[in-house]
Amino acid sequence: QAEGRLRIDHLDRLAAKAQEVVDVNLDAPMLQMAKKFLSDDKQEEADAKGLIEGLTGIFVKSFEFDKEGEYSQEDIDAIHSQIPSGVWSRIVGVRSRRSKENVDVFVRMVENKMAGMVVIAAEPTELTVVNLVGVIDVEKLNKLEGQFGIPRMDLEKSSKTDKGEKPKPNEE
Repeated sequence: QAEGRLRIDHLDRLAAKAQEVVDVNLDAPMLQMAKKFLSDDKQEEADAKGLIEGLTGIFVKSFEFDKEGEYSQEDIDAIHSQIPSGVWSRIVGVRSRRSKENVDVFVRMVENKMAGMVVIAAEPTELTVVNLVGVIDVEKLNKLEGQFGIPRMDLEKSSKTDKGEKPKPNEE
């Protein structure tokens, strides 16, 4: 098991209850192969190709359910228990009582470089866990959203709508 890789296979049992499932398991050899399929001509793909250069793994589990209560707090706690403080730091924590959305972003720093990231996004009918392993270029990080099953996480939009502000048309 690579340093910084979390065990998230316990979530596989949720697939039977889910309406939609995204399951991405790209270890280092698979990432090297995936890079060959990304075009240098398309900017979004070229950016993703540059970001995965230092990565040794992309692991995503995402479940969308028809009703609430299909996953438990224990499922989330099993992930949190693998993220020791001192090694990992939480850089984002969003809690919304209105939408019941909880998002945590953790990073693993090694020699002043981001060497891993975990995103846990829990909503009443959705659960998404993203685990990036390896050196991450922070400048290119947002370019990875929408690639390899990694969802777009517009935290700025979420915070505006939670405050009762209407998002601008281009944010919807």
